[in-house]
Amino acid sequence: MLRNPVFVILALVLAGSPVLAATCPAPKAMTFTVSRMIRRDRLGFTEGFEVRGDQIYESTGSLFGGSRLMRTGRDGHVTVIADFGQKFFGEGLTILGDRIYQLSWKDHVVFVYDLKGQLERTMRNPDEGWGLTHEGGTLIYSDGSAKLTFADPKTFATIRQVTVRQGAQPVDMLNELEWVNGKIYANIFESRQIVRIDPVSGCVEARAAMDGLWGLMSPADRDAIATDSNFVLNGIAWDPEQKLFYLTGKEWPMMFSGRFSGQ
Repeated sequence: MLRNPVFVILALVLAGSPVLAATCPAPKAMTFTVSRMIRRDRLGFTEGFEVRGDQIYESTGSLFGGSRLMRTGRDGHVTVIADFGQKFFGEGLTILGDRIYQLSWKDHVVFVYDLKGQLERTMRNPDEGWGLTHEGGTLIYSDGSAKLTFADPKTFATIRQVTVRQGAQPVDMLNELEWVNGKIYANIFESRQIVRIDPVSGCVEARAAMDGLWGLMSPADRDAIATDSNFVLNGIAWDPEQKLFYLTGKEWPMMFSGRFSGQ
């Protein structure tokens, strides 16, 4: 049965569901201005990155030292609060209330810890686990596709989903995520790009080319990062008090603080 499209659109509006444009506007260009480079005293295969108070919490994958939960101070000192070795591949991380939520990559498990890294419970994730953030009382995760899923933090049941698009094309490989002022910032895996996404429409509103970070590294640091193709840009943390972003990459010996502009 073919429905009248006018009535379909009217029904969606009356139901409160957003009517998405077929094509998103062209994204704006963002630039990232670095205010400080902080050297870390311990490396990690960064998968999740989030500010809480004066510490940056981090989830690492099981390569190059194992899956861990770590805290990094603004002086670059790293404290390991939980070490899981090769038991699973740690992925995205976010802190909601006083609980740390960590995804696993292919094990379909979401781990819930207290702030000391003590495991409290687990939930099942039907998808692969990539990036993780939250808004209010809702978790938001990516799975390597162009889909972002909003999930219940008590059960991980799906609340809604949105497809991320640039123009009319889906944008996949969305990795580390961060919710900032009503928008979602995301790394595009294996690229030097960070995008800003409208969480309602899924449109990529802005893109930033992050090549300038490499220009601030010493030749020795660039050579170290270049030794393995896995050592990509991946890590976005937002400090709401200082209004600063913290960025890093997998096995990077430093993190950068700064601000995006041109939005």
